Amino acid sequence: MINVNLIDLQTCLLTWEVRVAGWDVSYGAEFVPSAEDSYTVIIQKARKVAATEEPVVCNSFKIGEPGKVVLTIDNSTSKKKKKLLYRLKTKPASSD
Repeated sequence: MINVNLIDLQTCLLTWEVRVAGWDVSYGAEFVPSAEDSYTVIIQKARKVAATEEPVVCNSFKIGEPGKVVLTIDNSTSKKKKKLLYRLKTKPASSD
């Protein structure tokens, strides 16, 4: 299992793309706020992504408080190693 921690995020719109060479993995994403009294937000429930599906998984999340986004890629069904490529972009949140 691979956890990609995108930490020290402030108020912004975060957009990311994930590509795994040789798919058949499970993908999930969640936002974990820095404040102890805040709740974790599940952005994408873990779901299986088969090799025949889209080659790139894209998503975005509007962050309203400091925290981190955790992308989880689970490769437990295969003994083969896979390569994970990801990229992200942040855009300042609008004031409205």
